[in-house]
Amino acid sequence: MALDCYFKDRSGHVVYHYPINDSLHKSIFSRNFQAADYPVFAGLKDYYKDHFISMHDIPILITELQKLKPRMPEQIQHHIAEFLELLCDARIHKIECFCD
Repeated sequence: MALDCYFKDRSGHVVYHYPINDSLHKSIFSRNFQAADYPVFAGLKDYYKDHFISMHDIPILITELQKLKPRMPEQIQHHIAEFLELLCDARIHKIECFCD
């Protein structure tokens, strides 16, 4: 089971697919995670709910992940770095995340 995140361009075409598996999700959100500090990223905390991140929220999400990354163990930092790299692609217009 995964939270499947689809990074889409302005035309709605999928540019990237990034699955967040259950283990990674638990590792990120069970560590003293303060939702108020990461309002956009906190939307992904509910693993069983679909989430949509607009073009306007992407810069906020980038900032949140840059702030969160150094607070995570090294193995999780790698996953956050991968997610950030995809977010920073100028073609990305929105992100749609769906639960299985």
